[in-house]
Amino acid sequence: MPPQLNELAGRIPQRWRQRVPMRLRNALVDRLGSPREPFDPDAYPARVNLGCGYDKRPGFLNVDLNDFHDPDLVGDVRSLPALPTGRYTEIVAQDVLEHLDRNDGPRALAEWRRLAAPGGKLTLRVPDLPGVLRWLQREDTADHHRTVIHHMFGTQAYSGDFHLNGFTELLLCDELFRAGFGAVEMELRDEWLWEVEAIAGGPPLGLVWGPGFYPAEQGRRWAGAEAELVICSGAEGPVDVALNLDPSRHPGAQTRLTVEGAAASETVALEVHATPVELRVSVPPGATRFSLRTEGEPATDGRVLAFQTAGRAALA
Repeated sequence: MPPQLNELAGRIPQRWRQRVPMRLRNALVDRLGSPREPFDPDAYPARVNLGCGYDKRPGFLNVDLNDFHDPDLVGDVRSLPALPTGRYTEIVAQDVLEHLDRNDGPRALAEWRRLAAPGGKLTLRVPDLPGVLRWLQREDTADHHRTVIHHMFGTQAYSGDFHLNGFTELLLCDELFRAGFGAVEMELRDEWLWEVEAIAGGPPLGLVWGPGFYPAEQGRRWAGAEAELVICSGAEGPVDVALNLDPSRHPGAQTRLTVEGAAASETVALEVHATPVELRVSVPPGATRFSLRTEGEPATDGRVLAFQTAGRAALA
């Protein structure tokens, strides 16, 4: 039985089914299969993995549009009426938004906000359009360009496996703010994928670890000689923001760090132990970019390790 018809049949009350003559009922079951029992969200965890594909995660309700992925629930992530409002403390949607039409992205995010419990966490992964273009320009061979184009537009192995949209850090933050998510933090993975965490009901502020930063290791990030940090604001006007960093250097390095941007500048002689730095800046709506540059001799481990830092941005 097709999944939609199977689910619809499962909603028919038992007393109505019993009114159908037995021989007809048996013939329908032989032809179409037994109706699916009504979906019970309380039988599954309060964490949901949307657009799971074959990445079915234990401890989550796994949802996918395609029944051949064998999810817990076959459903369209843009509209999930079978799932209750405000129940889910964690929502994962890896490699999903880029597969939706541009007009459907905001619709999906609004639906995920409906599902999220207050303070619930949304975890996303989407391609970074400027990162893909930087990757494309790295090598002038047909095979390299073919590989990048493959990742840009999707595997295209079946319906729904095409990329229909692209994002920058600012566009993605703005869509999240509009949907009611905030306290966004983003980092680049493999230099072309944004990995994102956002909080339902959080303030409309995003901290973006841009090009030059490596992925976090136990809450801190190494960076090369130059890196970009971005604050995205969804406020209607300028807001005062405290940007707190605690940079340090590798024991094998001798480096000095300069942070510049938004009419603020700070130079720090880096030590092995973290040195707290706070910049208070007025941030307009949109993206405010900070350049972090080092002078001196960095360390290496196959990567250039000029400095390491953790950080947070908060309304002052």
